[in-house]
Amino acid sequence: MELTGLEPRRSDLARGIVIARSAKPLTPEAQRALWANLATAGVTESEEAAADEGRDDPLDEEIDRQWLAAPWMPPEAADLEAQRTALEQVAATYDLEAIWCIKIETGVDGLTWLEISTSEPLEESPEHPVDPAEPVEIVDAIFDEQAEVLYSAPDAPAAEEAADDDDTGDEDELEDDTGELEDDITSAPESHWRNSAPPMEHSVAFPIERYPEIIDEYDWESFGIALKLAGSPLPGEESVINAFFALWLSAYQDERSDEFEPFQRADVVHDRKHRSALMWVERFAVPATASDQVHFLLWIAARIHDVLPLAWARFDDVDDAVKARAVTDEGVEPFILAGNPFAERFRRHGEEGALAWAVSQSAWSRRELSGMLIEVALDHDPDDPTTAVVAERLLRRALSFDNDSDATGYLGIVLIRQHRLPEAIVLAREAPRRDVRLLVVGETAEHLPAELATALDLLDDATLRATDPEEVAELVSAIARHAPTHLPAVLERLPADSTLVAHLYNASFAVERPQALAILRCVLALPEPSRESGEARTAFVMAWNNACIHAHALGDYKLAVELADGGQPYGTENPYIYHSAACAYAAIGDVDRAIEQVELAIEHGYEHGEKMETDTDLSSLQRDSRFGQLFIEWRTRRADLN
Repeated sequence: MELTGLEPRRSDLARGIVIARSAKPLTPEAQRALWANLATAGVTESEEAAADEGRDDPLDEEIDRQWLAAPWMPPEAADLEAQRTALEQVAATYDLEAIWCIKIETGVDGLTWLEISTSEPLEESPEHPVDPAEPVEIVDAIFDEQAEVLYSAPDAPAAEEAADDDDTGDEDELEDDTGELEDDITSAPESHWRNSAPPMEHSVAFPIERYPEIIDEYDWESFGIALKLAGSPLPGEESVINAFFALWLSAYQDERSDEFEPFQRADVVHDRKHRSALMWVERFAVPATASDQVHFLLWIAARIHDVLPLAWARFDDVDDAVKARAVTDEGVEPFILAGNPFAERFRRHGEEGALAWAVSQSAWSRRELSGMLIEVALDHDPDDPTTAVVAERLLRRALSFDNDSDATGYLGIVLIRQHRLPEAIVLAREAPRRDVRLLVVGETAEHLPAELATALDLLDDATLRATDPEEVAELVSAIARHAPTHLPAVLERLPADSTLVAHLYNASFAVERPQALAILRCVLALPEPSRESGEARTAFVMAWNNACIHAHALGDYKLAVELADGGQPYGTENPYIYHSAACAYAAIGDVDRAIEQVELAIEHGYEHGEKMETDTDLSSLQRDSRFGQLFIEWRTRRADLN
């Protein structure tokens, strides 16, 4: 048995992983017994301890493995031989061919980072005594909740104006987005580690793409690395990648502070078919320079290569396109393209030489080759006739490698940008995936709006029902913005499905008022969601209010009254409706009904009663004594409650 890397710890921050390869696959029962023996010897932690600390079980997937991995507890010098003995014993018992111990002995200084983020000292208290020897801990709420959107007046500003206004708006809003970061923390001015910098690598024995460019192009929003394994596959190799992924991120934890959150999300995704993996992290706000982060991750990749040989790797910005391929629905295998040797050959030898290589080689699958050609095609401007020709050739060749790839959609974009809409429509009809139809319609709306009518037949009932409601709403919003004259025709095609309610409602905020009103009227024509349906019900009720507001603001008082009448059954769920209804009735001179709506709003606890009293759209009511009396009674009631 070959044992590598077993050495004593030099720091209390030492943490590591232990990797083993057996001569033949071990059953889950044998794996548990092996790790139990090592836990007893203090080599790794017990299942109970791992669960208490929230660590993943190395045997979370019940499969036979030849590759085995778990956290390692680097020993004190006095315990080194005891760990060696334990490892040799399990190697003999379970026929282990090799064991690797890999450790790091540092971590980022999260307390200093909190201080950098806030520049405010922490006040000493009995619960939080300040130790002069330790960096000062700063607790900072980096994110602010967005201000609540309130009703101000029925004459709502246009959506774009409201987005730019710091004041509250007037329409109901279904969802509040998390506020943006107040400060630019894309990189720290310098690194702050608790026990010197972690190990780093500057050169590796396998091809690595986007290095060193990644240092200058580093994006803290989303950062990671894609790996493609070489050699013969053995069961359990994903466990090795997972262990290194955990070791990588462990360096960015600081157990001294619950407030320090180094990242928002992180994951490792495996493409078993192509023996590729993608390790990525989002919103990586840590006190380490881009250079430190890149070279430490390169060290992680180099250590993986020591254990599992790598055929290729590249640093990745994990954007939406990458996630769409790598993070798929349950039951669908992810696809990870861990490198693009075709691109380098294309630059050095031209299109013909690169294609000759692609046809002749066997190390990469046809799907991977298709992905490589797509990436190179996307570097060519589809709006430029000269480069569009090259992009089209590459995309059509990509389809010859994999007819089910994303090349179809991108080819549709090229054809539309070159004003070849009939060809794009034929392409969409013949495409194996229906999402190409929506893409062609959306691109046509944006770039050839005058010709959109000829593409709308792509939106048949089967396509729309098979499409995620959020994507349907995004298409509706795009058409409303770029080809508004065709919006009614698109809305008529939508299926009568209540799952569209919330998404269409949200889409109404991103368009001009006339189109927003059309979308909201479509929402109100959909089947009414039940009271137990959550967001869908909330959006449906809010849509009555906002549609009435838009109709009133557009001067269509007849429609505003119709919407006010229709919204009455929902006023108890959303008293905003009574205010907008009062404005609608006042606009046609129906003072009695308008005053009745004001009274209902007050009766049902409308939050902004004082706004009704001064609302210029209700000025015709101010001469009526009943109107003033309502607010006298309202103030008296509030005073009694106080």
